[in-house]
Amino acid sequence: MNRPALNGAVLVMGTALSLLLPAGVFRSIERRTNIEGPPDAHTGGFGEPTCRECHGENALNVPGGILGVEGVPTAYEPGERYRIAVVLQSDDMESAGFQAAFRFNGGDARGRQAGQLAPIDTKTTVRTSPATGIEYVQHSARGSETSPGALATWTFWWTAPRDRAAVILHVAANSANGDNSPLGDLIYTIHETTRAVTAPR
Repeated sequence: MNRPALNGAVLVMGTALSLLLPAGVFRSIERRTNIEGPPDAHTGGFGEPTCRECHGENALNVPGGILGVEGVPTAYEPGERYRIAVVLQSDDMESAGFQAAFRFNGGDARGRQAGQLAPIDTKTTVRTSPATGIEYVQHSARGSETSPGALATWTFWWTAPRDRAAVILHVAANSANGDNSPLGDLIYTIHETTRAVTAPR
């Protein structure tokens, strides 16, 4: 007996949302969540969008959260493997995600893949974009879980390139409120640069 009224209420609510929200945001509510990782190329580097493409209610890097990167050397040894950690701490964070990429920062190779990425544990995965060949390290389903204190940490390996050129790491991360929608989430970005150790003369 109550089902027609309930369906009508849902229809009215959906219509109201479609009028109040931008079309892209409304469509993204209907998509499955990116619990197993975001689409390729959402780090914010080299003209890429960030997670705000779907989670766009709030401005980028608003107060309330801190995104940091540990382990990127000031100067890298070509071919050396480094343990990199991405750390996100944010108020009211119930789940979290990230995506990162290392690319050359200048010269003819600018924007191209720099070195190689590999997971350390099951909290991260690495995908290679079929369109560009860029490797993206990002959270897995397990990696979307947060720790006490509203903290999320992801670690992975970066093997530095053999080329002695400047490299930049771009990271975008999502502090999600756990309601499985793009609303109310906070997006943060950060970048780090590194150069090769000066070659011996």
